Amino acid sequence: MLFFSYAAKTSGQKKDIIEEPQEEKMSSIPITGTRNRDYFSGIDEKIIALVEDGSPFSIQSAIQALRKVDGEYKENEKVLMFIASSIMQTVWLYEKVDWETPSVGQETPYAGAISSVGYGVYDTSTGKVDFLATLLPSLVVARTESVKDFYSDAEADLLSCRNRRSDSVLVNYLLGLLYKKSGNYAKANPFLLKAYDSASDCFQCAFEYSENLRLLGKTKDSYEISRKLLEKYAKNSSLLELNAKTSFFLKDYSSAEEYVSRILQQNPSDLEALLFRIAILVEKKDYIHAASLLDVYSREDSTSRNYFLLRAKVQYDWSKNTTGAISTIETALKMYPNDKELQLFAAKLANATNSRIAGKSSEDIANAILAGEPTNETALRYSVEGLIRRNEWQKAYEKSSILVSNSNSDRESVFLHIRICLAIGKNDEAWNLISPLYRANGNDEAVVQSYIIVLQATNRSSLALDLINQLLPDASSKMKSFLFYRRSLLRTREDDILSDLRSSLIANPRNSDSLFSLYEIYDRKSDYRKAQYYLKQVVALNPNDTAIRALNDALTLKIEGGR
Repeated sequence: MLFFSYAAKTSGQKKDIIEEPQEEKMSSIPITGTRNRDYFSGIDEKIIALVEDGSPFSIQSAIQALRKVDGEYKENEKVLMFIASSIMQTVWLYEKVDWETPSVGQETPYAGAISSVGYGVYDTSTGKVDFLATLLPSLVVARTESVKDFYSDAEADLLSCRNRRSDSVLVNYLLGLLYKKSGNYAKANPFLLKAYDSASDCFQCAFEYSENLRLLGKTKDSYEISRKLLEKYAKNSSLLELNAKTSFFLKDYSSAEEYVSRILQQNPSDLEALLFRIAILVEKKDYIHAASLLDVYSREDSTSRNYFLLRAKVQYDWSKNTTGAISTIETALKMYPNDKELQLFAAKLANATNSRIAGKSSEDIANAILAGEPTNETALRYSVEGLIRRNEWQKAYEKSSILVSNSNSDRESVFLHIRICLAIGKNDEAWNLISPLYRANGNDEAVVQSYIIVLQATNRSSLALDLINQLLPDASSKMKSFLFYRRSLLRTREDDILSDLRSSLIANPRNSDSLFSLYEIYDRKSDYRKAQYYLKQVVALNPNDTAIRALNDALTLKIEGGR
């Protein structure tokens, strides 16, 4: 259950359109042999077609048509029943086989191929005398996790079969599964969709298609299918896990926790499920229960990379144990030095605490990731923030430009770039970024705040003042605090400035900007004790800001010198 690495973005797209393989491409796949009419002579072609379709319903229909009350079967009828039963037992594991299957010898290529599948072997000796002989070796795709040893053979044979019967549920399913297991989710999708559309009641068809959608980042579509499937298969642990992953990514943490709890009810010793529940609790900020369960988990396994990551998050976010969090992540990096997610959290931690982890700054860690993945958005952001801390604004601008050039860049990246633009005098660029964002999201507080900042920076002070006065009466406490602070910057009389700054702190006593402005006012007035009263609060809110601490130290010297 790999839940931390699940970082795909939801597309919100409609159901995929089937992209049928082009005829010219398909014609290059040889069709070796035709249906062996001699072997299956006497059997209705429609029954053979049902077996070739290979869906659970088709298999059951074929068996019903073949069954004889007296049990007197011809040898080829026995073989066809054996093939049908083997498909059901090998591929469609959640379907019942409630009929007796006649025993057959191993003399035919069909029985031999099926026997090889049981050993996880791809049988290339069938002669491919007909559709079924070509298809049956590929049943091994459903039996093994790794397909690399027989990928080429299976792909060629399955494409050959699909060229003859493009509607075969079994062929489309196995071909999609082959691509999915090889990591080519985009290539797998049209084939899994074809199988699902033809046999939506089949558990495997629905499950594999849903999971593939998740792996493609189409989380909402995946969840819609898997949640419906759960109505019929309420206790299936793989399905519960899939629903947990999709709801977790959609930030529906209550549902995710419910699904994981159901897994743990069935198997209390499932450590992956336990760790997943801890991850959910961390996202819900239920740190007390998360910390307790981490202790439980550590009794069985204290070396999991996800355990380290969650432990460090709880230490830093909840207990504010910076030293403990750094120690935990350093231990994790010794064991998993190339783990990107651990590296990114280390960069975040180093950035937030202005410290070094394993001897490296936040920027060092971020740049190490960028060396192998130049467009990694999170790493770019940490690198940019490190440059800002060193006042290397031009370099920060260059890297930040890469961030915002991505059409999928998040708002935080845009806000960061706007800040950099204003710092280096690229006010027009900042305006061109925030204007369309404000037009589209005029009720979003973060967007409005950035918009007001740019208005002031681009000499649109009257517009800024009008907007501030318009918003103040109905604003939330934090927003009111921001608005009063920004209005104080537009005031000319000291009494008005002080009044706005004090109103800002009434609305939010932790507003660092307002506290720092009050420090500056009283420092200019040489009222150092009152100035330090406000500056000490800024230090408490930003304990890792060395520049702020230096100002406080200097102020302390002034006060002591004046005694």
